Amino acid sequence: MIHTRLTRSHGDDGVALVAAMGVALIGILVASLVIAQTITASNDSGRDRLRTTEIHSAEAAIDATMAQLETESPCTIDPQNFGNGTQATDVTIDIQYFNPASTTPIACPVGGTPAASPNRATVRATSVGERDSVGLNPERTLEASLALEPRNGLSADAAIFSAAKITVGAGFTLSPQLLDQDADVWVDGGDWDCGAGTTINGSLIVPDGAVNFNNAKCHVGGDVWAQNGFTNSGGEADATYAVDRNLTVRSGNLDAGAVLNVGGDILVGGSKLGSKTATAVGSSKYNVGAYAISNRVPVGMPVINYTPSDWAGFAISDQNNLANLIGSQYTVNPAGMTKLENCEYLGNIKTISGAVQLPSTDTLYNLQGCSGGFQSNQGFEFALNADTVFFVNDFASKGTMRFFSGDGQPHKLWVIVPYSTSTGSITMQIPITINPPIESFWYAPGTVTVQTASSLIGQVYGGDVTIQTASDFVFTNVGVPGVDLVSAAQSSSGFVVELLSKREVS
Repeated sequence: MIHTRLTRSHGDDGVALVAAMGVALIGILVASLVIAQTITASNDSGRDRLRTTEIHSAEAAIDATMAQLETESPCTIDPQNFGNGTQATDVTIDIQYFNPASTTPIACPVGGTPAASPNRATVRATSVGERDSVGLNPERTLEASLALEPRNGLSADAAIFSAAKITVGAGFTLSPQLLDQDADVWVDGGDWDCGAGTTINGSLIVPDGAVNFNNAKCHVGGDVWAQNGFTNSGGEADATYAVDRNLTVRSGNLDAGAVLNVGGDILVGGSKLGSKTATAVGSSKYNVGAYAISNRVPVGMPVINYTPSDWAGFAISDQNNLANLIGSQYTVNPAGMTKLENCEYLGNIKTISGAVQLPSTDTLYNLQGCSGGFQSNQGFEFALNADTVFFVNDFASKGTMRFFSGDGQPHKLWVIVPYSTSTGSITMQIPITINPPIESFWYAPGTVTVQTASSLIGQVYGGDVTIQTASDFVFTNVGVPGVDLVSAAQSSSGFVVELLSKREVS
């Protein structure tokens, strides 16, 4: 009996060991699962932190770009780095500029500046981690829409525009009628050479040429922007400023052959030349490169042709109506009236004493049927009693001419040689006087020449403008119905930036 019991008791040996091993195996499996879950959670947490860092770094890049746009308008923005270690990110920034008239981005070369002045921009910032993450690497992209307003708002339209060059003699003065405006000059395809005593109480824009101050009395009361250089050689100026605001030279040099004082900033793509000082109240920066300066490009001569639909509300008349009007105001047919009726030397009225009273309703005189144009050989006066337009093939004042208000009320006068004439011109050989409250607009695709002292109020647009003697021009923005004129309201010193929207796009 004893032996049998001992044998049976040995049959349970090792059970505890097997149980222990099972428990250990389960523990290992549980531990492996916990470790795997911990690693996964840690990786997920790291990815989440990186994703959060990426969105913040993309937002920071957009903020930095907005700050950059306050002072310039670059086409290319350098990548930016944020954070360190596992949270380090690289951000690339793309920018597109737009203008009001198009949804197509403005041409913007790498390293350059926009080909036209923008009023809005889209900035896209893409942020990625510098270190690869387990699994799919996170990437986040923010897009912001910005409104851009030029920081230096100038006048609505240029006071004087020349498609080629402007030649100005001594004593020329250009001023705005309203003190809070600028009387700007735009020289589209040539240089500005300042004569003695020339004063512009506004800004001077030369997008495809140079500016030469060859007299100590040359003065610009606004900004000067020149594409190909600025030379000051007119003797050492006194304590007053030759340029009251900013002087910008994009592609050329600043050559100070005489002392130069500037009331704002000096920004030059090229070098400072010359032995004399160039002093700015603000900052002076040279050798920044053309790419660092917002560009201004030639815009071409605005096209103004005879389009009656643009002059809604104007009565349309011709040379015969004008002849009959003049004849009806005098009992004796003045000498030259036959020539007037036959369209020869329109305006060659020799014996009229007193002014020609024009209609009290807005009237457009289409005088293009007169191949000889409008010529005033002896001179006479027009009394405007409403807005009046003359479309002529050529205009020449060879005798004194005056336009004034017949009823004491403000009226506008347009003298337009249509673009279709190609070379039609305006010649003020003998002075023309515009008396307030009359405002005038003068346009010719050929030359606009002021040979003797005249007094004009309004705007002058010509293919080539020459002002040979002392004249006073007073700028007021007259404009032309249906035509976009040339605006100097651009900025070489950045924008006022407004955030319109910001969203994540990926």
